[in-house]
Amino acid sequence: MGNKTVIKFIGFAATIIGIGATLLSDWVNEKKMEEEIDEKINKALTERLGENEEEES
Repeated sequence: MGNKTVIKFIGFAATIIGIGATLLSDWVNEKKMEEEIDEKINKALTERLGENEEEES
């Protein structure tokens, strides 16, 4: 292989790795956000149910 071919291949591989890393990072951030949202929803529902039980007593 010529020197130019090796450099092109390395550039192409770096681009693909960069795209993969970006996609993986976005996926991880999305999962973290979903987890935070679920925690806040569960907390709000627990508080709401606690208030309803106090009113009924």
